[in-house]
Amino acid sequence: MPHKVFPPVVSFGKQVPRSETSLAPANDDVDYARHIAEAVDVQEIDTNLYMSKELWLPPGARGVFGGQIVAQALRAAYNTVPEDFHIHSLHNYFILPGNVDIPVIYQVQRLRDGRSFATRFLTAKQRGKAIFVGSFSFTKPSKSVTLEHQATMPDVPPPDSLPSEYERMLKTLESDDLPPKYRQYLESHLEETTPMDYRNVHQLSKKEAFTGRLEARETQHRWLRTRGKLDDDHRLHACVVAYASDSAFIGTAAMANGVAPRAIGMMASLDHSMWFHAPLRADEWLLYEMNSPRTSEGRGVVFGRLFRQDGTLVATTAQEGIVRLSEREQERRRKQNESDRELGKGDGSSKL
Repeated sequence: MPHKVFPPVVSFGKQVPRSETSLAPANDDVDYARHIAEAVDVQEIDTNLYMSKELWLPPGARGVFGGQIVAQALRAAYNTVPEDFHIHSLHNYFILPGNVDIPVIYQVQRLRDGRSFATRFLTAKQRGKAIFVGSFSFTKPSKSVTLEHQATMPDVPPPDSLPSEYERMLKTLESDDLPPKYRQYLESHLEETTPMDYRNVHQLSKKEAFTGRLEARETQHRWLRTRGKLDDDHRLHACVVAYASDSAFIGTAAMANGVAPRAIGMMASLDHSMWFHAPLRADEWLLYEMNSPRTSEGRGVVFGRLFRQDGTLVATTAQEGIVRLSEREQERRRKQNESDRELGKGDGSSKL
């Protein structure tokens, strides 16, 4: 099953206060808003101990969506600090793939509670084994005069001029000459109902989609927001943005090499870091600029920036992940390299 939902801990339901998320007035997307709020939420089962309420296994993934683990861990850590504290940075490591069939237990350690900063360390476990660890630093908004500078927001087409992922896949499926495996890939993704609206600035050409040979791009841009309106809880918005920040992030490293998903044998996040700079809302459009400066030894590094539509840089991200070619693609490239070397010898271009 792609989704697993775990019932509330009935025995603690009336004794332990649990974070509830109220929604804005009902609209067509209210169910999606409730979905994303539940997806990042956790339930308290003891002091400093929390449990996931639901988990999601993306199509073709080895384990639970990493962004969901980051978001739930942040929510658990948030539950142990005062209301007036805001997250300003988080640093996480993924140790093992999460199993979607059993809940994740989040244990929070309170390392520091100061007047201006609070620090938490968290371990996420399944069946007694750590699958994820993270550190989270919270601070109170500054009331003093501070230095201010930021990078300039990229000039890209507005989100309303771009198709959503769902619309893009529907349009592609209208083609009669789609390769069977690619059609199956699109259809499997269409079956997933996502509470997030992602809109890629760069749209793959028909040739790129069919052949799997992409133009190498070190930088990609994507607009994102929730499909429903959320309440004004700043903690919820930070958790949802953390959730979305992991989507397609490490894939930027593959795109930097012009490699399509079908040529990838394994892709997985190893770590994930975020710095929050300014207030943000997950239900309003954010531009996500992602850049990969390096891939080597089966790993890739990606850096990201999240901007509000008014140009304010609200968050910065960083990640290293596994990016391994499939056995078939490795063999194809070996043969291609051998062929290129033979051609080089034949035209006399090789030198002693």
